[in-house]
Amino acid sequence: MQANLTSAKESRKRAELDAQLLANRIALLKQEEEKAWKKIEETRKRAAEIVDLRKQNENKFAAKENFYKQKWESIRAAQAQNAMSRDKARAVRDQTREGMMQQKHANARNTKEQSQQFLLAKKEREAQERQANVERSAYLKAKKEDAKRRLEEDRLAQLEKFREDYEARTAQEELLRARTDALVAKMEKEEMELIQRLQNTQNVQRNAYE
Repeated sequence: MQANLTSAKESRKRAELDAQLLANRIALLKQEEEKAWKKIEETRKRAAEIVDLRKQNENKFAAKENFYKQKWESIRAAQAQNAMSRDKARAVRDQTREGMMQQKHANARNTKEQSQQFLLAKKEREAQERQANVERSAYLKAKKEDAKRRLEEDRLAQLEKFREDYEARTAQEELLRARTDALVAKMEKEEMELIQRLQNTQNVQRNAYE
């Protein structure tokens, strides 16, 4: 009877030890399962953050791309406006040159007509006064030469004024063109630098995700 009691106690102790070990394993498995679910939640949260960050970056990139697109369109519009201004300035210069030539021809015709008129008047006066008024004829001749000289001086002064106005307008147009070309070159350089910086930033972002 004593041997049976001892055997029963040992069997009970082994059963209790097995139960305790099993309980420990169950508790450990539950802890591992809880840790696994925590990691899953953290992974899901991190994945959601990455997706949200990616969307934000995509939106920023789209905004920047739209900004550069609008900026490029503005530059193209400015270039077109500058080209139109140059064409208008060229048309004005051509019109001015044509006007000067027409004025020159008109002045030449007027001078010729006036000379002819003076010559005719001189001949008429000489016919009427040749015999009696030699001094008056000389005076009229001197007056004619003086009038011709003043007319030539006026014509030369007018031509000089036209030339100075034309050169001043040409110099102004060249200065405006040089300033515009310098501004466009500066903006194109700035655009290329911004594009390069954006590409570098995108490479850094891709490397971070990888």
